[in-house]
Amino acid sequence: MTTTAPPPAAPDEPEAPTNRPPSMHRVRNWIRRPYARWVMVLTVVIGFILLPLCWLLLAAMNQSGAPASAIMEDIETTVFVFTLVSIPITAFVFAVLVYSLLGWKHVSGDEVPEDESPAIRHNMVGTTLWTVVSSVLAMFLVVWGLIELAQITSNSYGTVAADEQPGGDKALIVNVTGQQWVWTFEYPQYDGVVSDVLYLPKDRAVYFNVTSKDVVHNFWAVELGVKIDANPGAITQTGVTPNKAGTFNVRCAELCGLHHAYMETQIQVLEQESFDSWTREMGGGRTS
Repeated sequence: MTTTAPPPAAPDEPEAPTNRPPSMHRVRNWIRRPYARWVMVLTVVIGFILLPLCWLLLAAMNQSGAPASAIMEDIETTVFVFTLVSIPITAFVFAVLVYSLLGWKHVSGDEVPEDESPAIRHNMVGTTLWTVVSSVLAMFLVVWGLIELAQITSNSYGTVAADEQPGGDKALIVNVTGQQWVWTFEYPQYDGVVSDVLYLPKDRAVYFNVTSKDVVHNFWAVELGVKIDANPGAITQTGVTPNKAGTFNVRCAELCGLHHAYMETQIQVLEQESFDSWTREMGGGRTS
């Protein structure tokens, strides 16, 4: 008795269904495997080990003093949140790396293991989960970053029109000049008082006009969260409102020559009465 093969399917007819298991079955099968459980355990352990990094970074940022303005507080909050959000991803990557180095170091041979997982690109659940989680994380970071950037820009008067920038009796104007390798601060509202230490009143808006006499420097008032280029022949402008009295730091954050590392000075944030006393001692009668 002979049998005849079935006629071939027409080109426009769908192919016969395969025996490929559903995606969730492959996910459950993967989770049952020892290496998957080890990777998940290592992810949790490494995540807890990395968690203190959030606070260690803030401690490193505060070595020279705590935040002295709303701008610096926003910067530190952003660093903390971004570090916290990145820890689970970092922990997972390190967990896979550790298990790859230790768990599979004795695997050898040319034969593919029988329990080899199917390619992730064929797993709809895996690819969908990866895409959704990555997209949500990226969207969170973008939205947070845009909101914080707008807040910091507002606090530094970057959103104020050029003809409405702080001035007159309410804001303090300081002309900042960098040159190899010193900073000079001029107070035009106080008869042009000049100092090599930056004196500022607490809780009063300050507006900086920043320039350079020679090469490009970078005016970095560390604890105030102010950082802007000082360009020769041009004036860059920014602002801040100090909210904490104390002694803080100014540094140059642009490589500017042999003694760049020594181009630093102090910030003295004083109560308004003490600041007025200092300007009188310097011979600066209030002119505007």
